[in-house]
Amino acid sequence: MNRYALSGLMFFSLTVNAQTVVTTVQEVLALARRNNPELINARQNRLTQAQQRTASRANLLPQARFFTNFDYNFALPVQLVPAEFLGGKPGEFRSLQFGLPYVLAAGTEVTVPVINRPARADLGIVEQNLRITDTQTLVLQDEISTQTARVYHATLLTRSAIALTRRNLLAADTLTQIARDRLDKGLIEPLEYNRIRSVQLTTADVLYQNELTYVRNLNQLKLILGLAPTDSLVLSQDLTIQSATTAITASVFSPVERPQVTLQQARIELSRLQLNRERLQRWPTLSAYGRFTEQAQRSQINFLNTNQPWYTIGVAGLQFNWPIFTGGLRTSNITRARLQLKVAESELDYERKRQQTDHEDVRNTYNQAIRSLDLNRQNYELNNQNVEIALIKYRSGLFAYDQYLNVFNEALTAQNRYLNNLSTVFINQTILQIRSGQ
Repeated sequence: MNRYALSGLMFFSLTVNAQTVVTTVQEVLALARRNNPELINARQNRLTQAQQRTASRANLLPQARFFTNFDYNFALPVQLVPAEFLGGKPGEFRSLQFGLPYVLAAGTEVTVPVINRPARADLGIVEQNLRITDTQTLVLQDEISTQTARVYHATLLTRSAIALTRRNLLAADTLTQIARDRLDKGLIEPLEYNRIRSVQLTTADVLYQNELTYVRNLNQLKLILGLAPTDSLVLSQDLTIQSATTAITASVFSPVERPQVTLQQARIELSRLQLNRERLQRWPTLSAYGRFTEQAQRSQINFLNTNQPWYTIGVAGLQFNWPIFTGGLRTSNITRARLQLKVAESELDYERKRQQTDHEDVRNTYNQAIRSLDLNRQNYELNNQNVEIALIKYRSGLFAYDQYLNVFNEALTAQNRYLNNLSTVFINQTILQIRSGQ
């Protein structure tokens, strides 16, 4: 018995550990920012992009290499020389062959950049690209936070709708039972009973649809939070018990500059750096180099023969490069970089206007939802009371079914309006909090 108890305790512990419990939307947002797969990949991509620093710095550091060449000269150069230099008769010529067919060379070479302004400009471009990558991650985080807020409150909304639909179904079951008793006594016609039964079936179907929507929303929320569909996610917050006093006036939120705008500003700076780099291509470059080579020439492949000599070649110098004419390529690159800068400036202006319009829409929607929230709540409570009164009157025979159905439909409309308005309040309040950095 103790063994089974211990096994049960271990299973319970594993089940508890597998659960993720969140109590507020802020906890959900923090969890999404920490575990969202897209954000994790974005951070990993940032680490990958940072390696570009090393590649850019390498162009300004000394470079050393070891090399070896094996050449087979299947046609050696021949030169005619006066024969008298070789003991021949004046006016005659003899042919001399230069070199041997097999040549093996091995050596080292070191190159040191002295002046290279475009390569130094590349360092600034790399740093700016990393800043753009960081800002893109902030943009992604903002989008995921907004999506999380919407899906989280949609999940709470559907769960609350399930609770209300179950209550409506309970009322429909009660009404159907009353109608069934009356039908058996011959007090109502089968048509009225069928209509009541139809409402019961429709309400049950709405409940099933709400349950399906809730599962979908919950799975979507799990996906955003980096959880598997089989993981347990518990939302302890209840949307229906939220009070209108928890809403905050939109004027309290002070929006900070949106990451989408910051991203466009960073792209403008990148375009300026790229334009400057293209202009620096006009400047000359200077590098120092040194090369040391050991070379052997043979008439046959016998380079391991130590009796035949190897020859040493050493050279050091400076290399100066100044591109004078590039076929119009340099001018074209400068023009393209200048046009890209203008496009980036135009995109920044548009993005500012777009973000201002979007924020104004969220703020107006939030303020309007707050103004309607208390009215919808009172209307919701009033219609619930009306349904209870109508049910009592129908049971006592004071109300016809059509009268009860009208009251019931009005209550359904009030319920849906209240839940949707409540969800709108907290979705937009969360978005405003995100944008104000709270």
